[in-house]
Amino acid sequence: MTHRIRALRDVAVPPLKIAMIADLHACRPGMAEDRIARIVAQANGLGADLICLLGDYPGHTRGTTPLTPDEVVPRLTALRAPLGVVAIMGNHDWLDDLPARRGEIPETRWHRAFRDAGLTTLHNAATTLRKDGLEVTLAGLDSQMAHGRKRPGADDFASVSARIDPGRFTILLAHEPDIFPDLPGHVDLTLSGHMHGGQVRLFGRALYCPSRYGTRYDLGHFREGTRQLVVSGGLGNSLLPIRFGIPPAITVVDIG
Repeated sequence: MTHRIRALRDVAVPPLKIAMIADLHACRPGMAEDRIARIVAQANGLGADLICLLGDYPGHTRGTTPLTPDEVVPRLTALRAPLGVVAIMGNHDWLDDLPARRGEIPETRWHRAFRDAGLTTLHNAATTLRKDGLEVTLAGLDSQMAHGRKRPGADDFASVSARIDPGRFTILLAHEPDIFPDLPGHVDLTLSGHMHGGQVRLFGRALYCPSRYGTRYDLGHFREGTRQLVVSGGLGNSLLPIRFGIPPAITVVDIG
């Protein structure tokens, strides 16, 4: 699925093609190492300027065996794009590491595995992309549901915001799209996963999404004021090994 985006503010932005890989939920069977390798090869063949990994790497589907970071991360290191490969973490990356989810340690084993493998992870941080003489801010937020629904997440938008230049086109990676309505107008584009498009869609509608907004931001491209959001349907399954009406896909965003 490809979404074409243009800036809704008067800011310069170079043409950018971004490939979004969301919600692998790596497990056997269904999303084993060979399938991850095929997804990596497909992503590399899209000609994207930037590849974004949007969290939820371990599986937790009934009747499956989740893969470990040692089994997943080496496959992801084969991703290649001119402006790089950038990752954030999702709620299930925290759920997969009980001491981290309880708040006893500040990061998960997935954070450590990505760092040890040399994969760039934006943990409530921002960086600058440069193309065609123009600069774009790329920011990354940690999971808003890292510690469950009833406790504060691992996200710290105040820290991220301090690193954003309002005069520059800004892209925010946020695993859960729930933060989108609360963002300032100079966060031009938010890229999210988490929703799986509902995982089961009847007559084009999601039956359920794990969000405080229900199915409001279930799938696709949304605009509110000068802000835009693209939510990927993702690749793996959550809880049940079922997808209906929403096939797994790498989501592509063309900006410019």
